[in-house]
Amino acid sequence: MIILIAESKTMTACDSHISHEEYVAHTPPGEKIAGEIMNDVSEMPVNEISRAAKLSLPMAQKCKRLAYEFPNKASGEKAIEAYTGVVFKALDFNSMKVEAKSNISSKVRIISSLYGLLSPTDIIKAYRLDYTTPFAPDGKSLISYWKDKITSRLLEELSNETVPVIIDLLPGDAAKGLDRKKIEKKAEIIKIDFKELIDGGAFRTPSSNRLKELRGHLLREIAIRGISSPSQLRLMETGKLIPMESDAGNQSLFCLK
Repeated sequence: MIILIAESKTMTACDSHISHEEYVAHTPPGEKIAGEIMNDVSEMPVNEISRAAKLSLPMAQKCKRLAYEFPNKASGEKAIEAYTGVVFKALDFNSMKVEAKSNISSKVRIISSLYGLLSPTDIIKAYRLDYTTPFAPDGKSLISYWKDKITSRLLEELSNETVPVIIDLLPGDAAKGLDRKKIEKKAEIIKIDFKELIDGGAFRTPSSNRLKELRGHLLREIAIRGISSPSQLRLMETGKLIPMESDAGNQSLFCLK
């Protein structure tokens, strides 16, 4: 079983010291292409970066600075600890016990606009790009460029899985990185749908930010409980997720589609 989540726009500085041996052992498969993309970005005028990537000038300057820093492999961060968006905060990886962390490392894959498909332990650098950014080597959007490569790698990994299933916790833009027709010939894709039960017994679709929280909390529950198959996940389906202060007494439910 493979669980797919998306990158977040917010990241740490990714400035932890990385030994050469650690970097070699945990180099992302998409590192070479990522380096080519960042090299091109480093040579672009800031105004062009701002226009093409739809970034403010300060963010475009940051993007260019990160591109200059990219070749320095003496610093970086494991992917699962590099992203700091809502999903990753709700997951709270660093608070997990060893076994749960191991479950995350083995089951989770992260779709990245710069690297393609990442394993949680891959060492990455900070970047400020987006799935729709047209900085791919072929001039297309990054997610369009990575689609075939992400799909091929997932199919390769699924061939080694006892249970060839993908649990889809992706937002719509990241999901465009999958060729679903190709994958569905070899494996089952299960999309998770979240609903909130509010006062009076009615259901509502969570807000965008709340949806991200729920993805992170469900992922945490899967890791802690050692869920490794859809049948085990279905036993949780009508259960209540970890309550948060923002719940205001509401139950957060999920269903498999």
